[in-house]
Amino acid sequence: MIRSLVFDKDGVILDLVETWFPVVEKLVDYTLDRLPKEGRTKVTRTSMLASVGVDEATGEIDPLGIFAMGSFTDIRAVWQQLMPPGMIDLREDESYRLEVRRLVREMSYGKTVPKGDVVTPMTRLAQAGFRLAVLTNDSEESARRSLEDIGILSLFDPVIGADSGYGGKPDPEGLLHCLSVHGTDISEALMIGDTGADFGAARNAGVADFICIADDPEYRPHEDVNVANVIARLSDLPDLLVRRGDMSLTGAST
Repeated sequence: MIRSLVFDKDGVILDLVETWFPVVEKLVDYTLDRLPKEGRTKVTRTSMLASVGVDEATGEIDPLGIFAMGSFTDIRAVWQQLMPPGMIDLREDESYRLEVRRLVREMSYGKTVPKGDVVTPMTRLAQAGFRLAVLTNDSEESARRSLEDIGILSLFDPVIGADSGYGGKPDPEGLLHCLSVHGTDISEALMIGDTGADFGAARNAGVADFICIADDPEYRPHEDVNVANVIARLSDLPDLLVRRGDMSLTGAST
């Protein structure tokens, strides 16, 4: 019997590109502005985006790249490797970190874009008796703000970010904490995500199964992800749970 559904946020509940790509572009431009002129000949906008799995020319995002799977801390660490020696330490420069934090808030506040209709299926799942949680490699504050923007924050408990004290995915501690809050066993839980970090967390925690959000099964993050568990949008999730026998046609968890 499945009782807990734990969701990744970006690429699952939120449209990753529409919500966060403008933010990352702004951070790239700000980072380049912080470099002296000679540094900008060695580091380019294209190379910075490519380093985190974003093709500037096409806008395509590598589902296994840092932009899709990691946090802004992870992105900053990758960009630091591109910086010419002795110019700026993105991890230690306090003014840089504070401005990045300000830009992220400014660029994302009130601009959250859901990945299709998420309110209807999430409300239906909550009414069916499932316990819902969010586990993201974004910060907890950012996750809560985004969920509030689209009107579904109250459906989730807990909301766990990479800075909530349980590490980031694919480590399993955050997922296991969600189940502890719910009072459910790993055999009673599903992880719903779109990246290798999500699948890794599900596998490392030992939950019952992993549901993948992808436009096509070929984009699932690992070959071990069951093709039958791949759906394009969360609006397809209730019907999938009915087919799996996890939810009745009347809308109750089984």
